[in-house]
Amino acid sequence: MTKSVSVLLAGVALIALTAPSLAAPKNAATPQSDPRLGLLEQQLRDVQQQLAEIKGKQEDNDYSGAVRDLKRSTSDQYADISNQIASQTRTTIPNGRLSFATPDGQFSLALRGLVQFDAGYFSQGKNPASVDLNSGTNFRRAQLGFQGTVFKDWSYNFIYDFGGSGVEKNGYIYYAYLQYDGLGPFHARIGAIAPFAGIEDATGSADLLFLERPSVADIARNIGGSPGREGLDLYVQGDDYLVSVAYTGKKTTDAATFDSQQALVTRASWLAVADSDVKWLVDANLTHVVKVADTAANSNANTFSFSNGPEVTIDATKTINTGNIDANKVTEFGFETAATYAGFYGQGGWFHFDIDRRTAVPNPDFSGWYAALTYSLTGEEHQYDATTASFRGLRPAKPLGSPGGYGAWELKARYSSIDLDFNPLTTAAAGGIAGGKQDVWTLGVNWYVNNAIRFSLDYDNISVNHVNAPTTDISASAITVRSQISL
Repeated sequence: MTKSVSVLLAGVALIALTAPSLAAPKNAATPQSDPRLGLLEQQLRDVQQQLAEIKGKQEDNDYSGAVRDLKRSTSDQYADISNQIASQTRTTIPNGRLSFATPDGQFSLALRGLVQFDAGYFSQGKNPASVDLNSGTNFRRAQLGFQGTVFKDWSYNFIYDFGGSGVEKNGYIYYAYLQYDGLGPFHARIGAIAPFAGIEDATGSADLLFLERPSVADIARNIGGSPGREGLDLYVQGDDYLVSVAYTGKKTTDAATFDSQQALVTRASWLAVADSDVKWLVDANLTHVVKVADTAANSNANTFSFSNGPEVTIDATKTINTGNIDANKVTEFGFETAATYAGFYGQGGWFHFDIDRRTAVPNPDFSGWYAALTYSLTGEEHQYDATTASFRGLRPAKPLGSPGGYGAWELKARYSSIDLDFNPLTTAAAGGIAGGKQDVWTLGVNWYVNNAIRFSLDYDNISVNHVNAPTTDISASAITVRSQISL
């Protein structure tokens, strides 16, 4: 407190102490005016005025301006730090997948990985001596790669796979393509692709209901499609539709050819019902091989074949096989449908195959179908994936490790049938083909531990019949377990 303030306060105190002695009694006569009283009153008013001025000066001389400047400076620093953070590359790990992205969305990169390890056992019937289905283990898929965007309108995907059907491989290009997405619903993809060829085909390997696709669908997709197929794919895709036309050549794993196969692969899908509790997808596909690959220089002796295994790929045996067929053109068409309702998921399809021979013998045709049904014990539903016009695997509402969580559990059943016989009682010279008829019943359960880890158990009952040679029939049962991690 300043000296002047102290003096003023002392004066106030003096006035307060002397004031009572100056006050007149109630019944006393009116005193005469005392000039000292007026002087004291004036001094009191002066003191009050000076106190008001001092208070005003203190208020004017407060730190509000400095505080405002500090707040403004702090706000500017906060905004500057926020801008610096926002301008840095974002790093995230959604579901364990390491991803990088620039703030403006122009560039991104995500690491990808899928490992599927199978272990199975075959119980075989009275099979011919030439058939010995292998019990054991196999890395069905062991994929590593990355995908992302470049300048926002371009995307890329590169996946290398070291697994295989019945045997691990040294590695091959599974995906290696560049895609342009700058024309709204229209997209163009070129490189080593997997052209859209149906619902089962478009379902990602990590989202398959069963350990393997049904034989008929697997044969259909491998005519002109399947991963690693070199070509160009043009497609338009929306929330409830997908239409695709692809021009394809050989696969990255094909042996050397002198003129590669050329084919058109087309697909049209429509989500006919898209209610909150019901979804129904219908699909049609067509593949036409306009030129069969030349297997020798300056040769027109082109052939084509259809074959597949027992839908258990710890063994690489082709349980059905047409052998090489003289071919000029090859055509496949099929219809599939899928639907979800209250924990149930159903899917089925029918496919037909034609070969146009160059010779005068009859042109063969083959067909097959499959039907599958699953039920979620824990209540989750298969979500529709508009980017592929297919359904994804379950995503557990309560992953293992969360409060009360045991993951998602699903029961499943499927029947598949394919007939690769054409006039099997006729000789090959007359156009007969005895590829065999295969029927497979599959029962199983899927356990989705979380969004990345899954375990599956399949029981398969396999029957292959040859009407022309019953002694070559095959019968077997198989139990297979898959451990999977997908990032």
